[in-house]
Amino acid sequence: MICALESFVTTLGPAAAAGALGVAANGVWPHLQSRRQILAVQVFCSAMFALHYTLLGANTGAAMCAAGALQSLAAATLRGRWALGGVFGATIAATLAMTVATWSGLPSALALAGQSMSALGRLQRREQAIRLAFLGGEAFWISHNLLVGSSWGLTADTMAVTMLLIGLWRGRTRRAPLRACPKALAFLSTA
Repeated sequence: MICALESFVTTLGPAAAAGALGVAANGVWPHLQSRRQILAVQVFCSAMFALHYTLLGANTGAAMCAAGALQSLAAATLRGRWALGGVFGATIAATLAMTVATWSGLPSALALAGQSMSALGRLQRREQAIRLAFLGGEAFWISHNLLVGSSWGLTADTMAVTMLLIGLWRGRTRRAPLRACPKALAFLSTA
């Protein structure tokens, strides 16, 4: 399997190879058992998409992925609430500055919005709230990837939306029901 992936990636150009590795990592992390492994693979995924977007010239998207990688790394390694909050606060402030520095119009605004929703998701304690924030972020990332022409980004988005919807569906019967957007998510409780 790894040899086949290596062969496939080496036949692609650099931007496509980074995107393909990001998609592969995106497909792996939901199957891992430990939080630390999941976050480590998400760091790799974000790093690959940061490289992918850099090579496409979508610099704000690249900066937002780099910020996401730092947030995942912090979530995996920091224990204190204040330390984690400080890192998240610093990366959120940095994303605003990076967006201004790399501004390219609507794609930049969409990447910032997608990263902001993901950051909000990483700070949630309940699984369903995490999924909702990430799903909201996906709407912005899909639009960003359409505008910058990232088929690998759209592939990762399709996988993410599918996994998030499955997770929302499975989590709908747990004791802690969704409190946010109950009308918008009413379709999840019918079946």
